[in-house]
Amino acid sequence: MELNFNCVVCNINQTIKTMEMSNISRDKQEIIMREVLQYLSTADYSKCNPEVIGGTWDIITKNINDKDPYKNIKEYYNLEVLKMTDMIEEIIKSSDNHFNTALKIAIAGNLIDFNARHKFDFNLLKEKIENIIHTDLAIDDGEQLYEQLGKAKTILYLGDNCGEICLDKIFIKYIKEEFPDIDISYAVRGNPIVNDVTSIDAKMVDMHSVANVIENGDSSLGTVIDRTSKEFKDAFYSADVIISKGQGNYEGLTEIDRGVFHLFMPKCKPIADLVSVKPMSIVCVEYKKS
Repeated sequence: MELNFNCVVCNINQTIKTMEMSNISRDKQEIIMREVLQYLSTADYSKCNPEVIGGTWDIITKNINDKDPYKNIKEYYNLEVLKMTDMIEEIIKSSDNHFNTALKIAIAGNLIDFNARHKFDFNLLKEKIENIIHTDLAIDDGEQLYEQLGKAKTILYLGDNCGEICLDKIFIKYIKEEFPDIDISYAVRGNPIVNDVTSIDAKMVDMHSVANVIENGDSSLGTVIDRTSKEFKDAFYSADVIISKGQGNYEGLTEIDRGVFHLFMPKCKPIADLVSVKPMSIVCVEYKKS
């Protein structure tokens, strides 16, 4: 989808947020902000925001001389969510539908986002997970997903954020319990960008124990097919089912020429309006190629 003008604000907010956490001088901040504003003034607004913000991110990381300024934050949230594993397993096992509950918990994890305009609250995530059995999906194509998984031999699961990856791992575990013969690949970004998952995060949470981990070869804040590696494209177009996590992946794949199941939480009004739900709802929506 082409960039919504509200996304320009997100680009600027991310710039300010990263500069503040990097503890750089006012002079250096001014250099970064001027470069970002110049870049945004000439950016191709027909591109999606995940691709545009990739350019913003390059400017920021070049000037602060740190390719992964969120490294410590990602590690913290990965470890904190891992500590919740036993509690989450109890919630899933006490539910009537293990697959559906694990699905909803995985989507609730999409709350962990340091690029979105909402302020992330770890206690809110815990509360959402604890009440997940009583939470309905605003769009529920879960039955269609389950039906297609029953016919599938291969799945490509597109990861999104740190912390959230722990909940993806739990959901994948329950997919494999239901469909033990399915081969599952889990895709991460090719390079760090904000708090999106990379191979480092996958290794930290032992994602390799449930799925084959592949990099997409790109550092956009989402999946932009034209920018990904040949290996990833081959996996993307050959997989029987694609599960895509997160708003960034949704934005990058809304016009793709194949079906995708999008699991995410719309964090801003433009995206929520696009799928006709309230912001911060949880959705499982099947995109079908026209």
